[in-house]
Amino acid sequence: MNRRFRMLALVACALMLLQILRPIPAAAAVEALPDDYQYAIGFAETKNTNEWSYLQWDGTAYSEMDWKPLEHRWRGSCEFCIIARGGMHPDVNDAVIGWTAPRAGTVTVRGTIDSRDYGDPARQDIDGVRAFVRQRSGSTLTKVWPSEPYQEIRPGFMAQHIFQTTVAAGDQLLFHVNKNGTTYNDSTSWFPRISYGHPPKFTLDQAELVMGPDDFEHIGINDALDGSVSVVPKNGSFDFYHSSGNRLQKFHGDLRHPAQTPVYHDPASVRFTNLNQFDGTWWIENIYRTPEGHLLAFCHIENANPATSGWWAGGLAYSTDDGEHFQILGKTIAAEVKQQTGANGNIGGMPFVVKDGYFYVYFTEPGVPSVARAPVDEVLDAARRGTVSQWMKIDRNGGFTSDGMNGTGGWVVQAGETNDYSTHGDAAYSTYLGKYLMAGGSGGAGRGVFLAFGDDPAHFETPNWLLNSDAVNKPTLSPYETIVNLDGSDNGEVGREFYVYFGYYFVWPRDEPTTDISKEFRWLYRQKVTLNAAGFDRSTVSLGTDYTGKHGENGLDYVQRFNGPGMRYFKMDWSDQDLRWHGAEQFALVDSVGMHPGNSYDVARAWRAPRTGTVRVSASGGGISTANGSGADGVRIAINRETSSLRSPVVTVWPAWDSPAIVAPGTTLPFAPVDIPVTKGEWLYFNVNKNGNNGYDTTVWVPQIAYLP
Repeated sequence: MNRRFRMLALVACALMLLQILRPIPAAAAVEALPDDYQYAIGFAETKNTNEWSYLQWDGTAYSEMDWKPLEHRWRGSCEFCIIARGGMHPDVNDAVIGWTAPRAGTVTVRGTIDSRDYGDPARQDIDGVRAFVRQRSGSTLTKVWPSEPYQEIRPGFMAQHIFQTTVAAGDQLLFHVNKNGTTYNDSTSWFPRISYGHPPKFTLDQAELVMGPDDFEHIGINDALDGSVSVVPKNGSFDFYHSSGNRLQKFHGDLRHPAQTPVYHDPASVRFTNLNQFDGTWWIENIYRTPEGHLLAFCHIENANPATSGWWAGGLAYSTDDGEHFQILGKTIAAEVKQQTGANGNIGGMPFVVKDGYFYVYFTEPGVPSVARAPVDEVLDAARRGTVSQWMKIDRNGGFTSDGMNGTGGWVVQAGETNDYSTHGDAAYSTYLGKYLMAGGSGGAGRGVFLAFGDDPAHFETPNWLLNSDAVNKPTLSPYETIVNLDGSDNGEVGREFYVYFGYYFVWPRDEPTTDISKEFRWLYRQKVTLNAAGFDRSTVSLGTDYTGKHGENGLDYVQRFNGPGMRYFKMDWSDQDLRWHGAEQFALVDSVGMHPGNSYDVARAWRAPRTGTVRVSASGGGISTANGSGADGVRIAINRETSSLRSPVVTVWPAWDSPAIVAPGTTLPFAPVDIPVTKGEWLYFNVNKNGNNGYDTTVWVPQIAYLP
């Protein structure tokens, strides 16, 4: 058996296994509700079911694949052109997932194109795939994503798409995976999701590779991308700065090709002037251009004196000669608990924004994003004199009363059990949106790049994702984000459209100790983000359409509790094998439209109120349905409330616990809208209890929540 055949046979077997999803017990899997079409749920063994189709493209025409029941997948005319529930694989022909619009309207199209099989990203014979989306209206074909001809997915890479398009009834969206050159390691996971009436907060164009290993070598970064890249406009193009350990690099180019001209790549001691002999190793993480054209560098510090700042710290440096040299000014931020080594307590940083005459700089303490501030005039005046002014951290009550070097920092983004949010990134104010932005990387489940929004620079909502994988154990990392306005300006302010640059580590050494860092850690991508105000002004939240595989995203959680009144809720675990949330028992399950309680555990969708007011709760489709079968006795449902206080009780707000709402087996219980007063930060839980037993208890309940005027 030749090498190519062995590799493709293994891929085929993997795809066959991925598509075998454990069904919700004692009932057929629920179908997606109208207006939210999910490939992961709607995949079927018959043609044109649930609006999905399984096609191949030979370069001239589309044709349907054939279902292979013994293989549990669709197969085209080429041996390895296949589509399964868990993924797809191209051959000579493209593998194409099709979706047919049931009615006219504007749809939001979301998904992550994910190569989950690691392959050496520098190998030429393993070249990944090309992906793109077309729209077919009658005989007219139009590419609708991305703006470039295609999205390149190297082995191990992933890229998320979010875009909107207007469809007529009968139009098709066609999700292509092309083999690129070879077919090695071309197994691709892609679960498109198409929603009517769901304006996104932002749309995403393709992820573009702007610097690879050869580019890093060219500008003198010999080991790894080890910090955010700072961008400074200069004479119609741009200077770029990067710190890597004890070296500082400066290079010149444009936004698409930064690494065109090396300027210097010297030991830090050559480019840093350290008149006061400050301790530690200094990284330049972000740069602010002052009104007179000088450069103020926000610095991350390691290996500092544990007796003063601790091993980690933040500080400032200043350049009056266009970045040829930087004078170290001093430390500004340190953790309250002084770390003795670099094993923990990474302070991260240092993203900044400017508001009302203050610099706000973000850092991590302890393990969660925090912020410190100082008046711009005082900071710049001190910098001109070769020193630093005092910075104050936000405290646990929301005021700026904690000393920057020794005080206790409050939190501006709450971390969750499954996701942490690193401040090794960037921040900006959007003049279009009137909100503050923070971008960074997460080392949590589905590791990727996050984007958080805040109405002020000290409070951010749960982040959304620019880059993420449904595979929670994907061994990659995406650190060191940079936010750059579309015109290249990077002074803490953007408009509606901007780029987010991010590093991509194809293999994280904790997961693969033999990683070749010089090869795996020298990849810099960028992705264009277009903000959409309508996505922030949506009057209604759907707990189905807003469902994701990340706790906290869109204000939603997926929880369980030992059944009984007053018991506390705790979070469920995501499975990338069947794209559902799993509880402590085998059949305690939640997906985007269905819930199934366990024998001893209730399950619930949870929604956290972003502001105080009165919400009207209704149900998509007007009711709540359960399955039926021998011995089934239906379910009990309730809406429970819990305030943000850790000691607050869980109380039932609809109906009374001693008069539970029971959905009889095989029926739909009409659900009349309920108005519920809520306080910012408190939770509503949409709870499903087994009633007597949990046989045939699959329950379709998709709450809709709308604030009343």
